[in-house]
Amino acid sequence: MDIAEIVAVTGVPGLFKVAARRNDGLIVTSLVDDKTQFLSSRTHLFSTLDNITLFTTDEPAVLKDVLAAIKKNEGKHPVPDVKDDAKLKAWLEAVLPNYDKEKVHVSDMKKLAKWYNILNAKSLIEELTAEKKTEEKAEGGEETERKEVKKDIAKKEPKAKAVKSDKSSKGS
Repeated sequence: MDIAEIVAVTGVPGLFKVAARRNDGLIVTSLVDDKTQFLSSRTHLFSTLDNITLFTTDEPAVLKDVLAAIKKNEGKHPVPDVKDDAKLKAWLEAVLPNYDKEKVHVSDMKKLAKWYNILNAKSLIEELTAEKKTEEKAEGGEETERKEVKKDIAKKEPKAKAVKSDKSSKGS
């Protein structure tokens, strides 16, 4: 499963996998209880998880990278209960030390913890980090392919230059 297939929907708790697209909305399957339902785009907004970022003091952090960091630090810093605001702040500080403390609210931290728990229960975090490794390998392959194309272009003979003719029209 790709992270672009998972959506968060306004007004509906949880995360959903896109089952089908229609002109007036999406047919989605809940990752919590596996129920399939139609959600209209007239009343709901859809955000794919690959488009979500967290504010940091530097560049915004992509949600995929944040989830991978949470998984990496889960042994040292387990996900706290979402009802305890102080523990949530300390947890995010440990996992993502450069998050923007003014722009990232406690409600955002709660949502992040809930989403992580949903994805981790379905073992999707591992799948996302595995995709990241294969993408890095694919990018390396593209670079060598680009170099080979450049070499092929350099080997080709240069094209003959067009000769400009200087015709000057003499007035009568």
